Amino acid sequence: MESRRLKMNLAFGRQGVKILVNSDKNISTDRGVIGFVEDEVTRGLRRFARRLTRVEVHLSDVNSHKFGTHDKRCMIEVRPAGTRAMTATVSAATLKEALAGALKKMRNSLETKFGRLTTAKRISATRKKAIVEAGQRKKKGVYQARRKAWPARAAGHSF
Repeated sequence: MESRRLKMNLAFGRQGVKILVNSDKNISTDRGVIGFVEDEVTRGLRRFARRLTRVEVHLSDVNSHKFGTHDKRCMIEVRPAGTRAMTATVSAATLKEALAGALKKMRNSLETKFGRLTTAKRISATRKKAIVEAGQRKKKGVYQARRKAWPARAAGHSF
């Protein structure tokens, strides 16, 4: 598969996000297609721009020269800063539909990932703050505390 690459830096706020558009030999990517893909990615992922370093869009034709109902595929790979890459893939009848579907999947995945990260950070920060204010050590798990309180079993079994 031949791959055509165009590197563009789009500035969202203070940081820049690299958008790479790749395609196989069956899809011709001219300036119009690349501009459309960049605009859609910019519009779709603008909210997460400060947390992303790179976005790669892979366009391919699954059936090559043959006609099919879901033969256009779009895979979006997003690289959040400091974490592993995430991907979303959609097959559709047209490239426009495939791109829209992949962006929707990616947006939902990013909302879930970053929502969980901020919630976990907020909870751990409040727990640490409460422990420090109370002047207590972190409590052991319930299982560990109960295990030490169990009476010794019959002869031959030791814990």
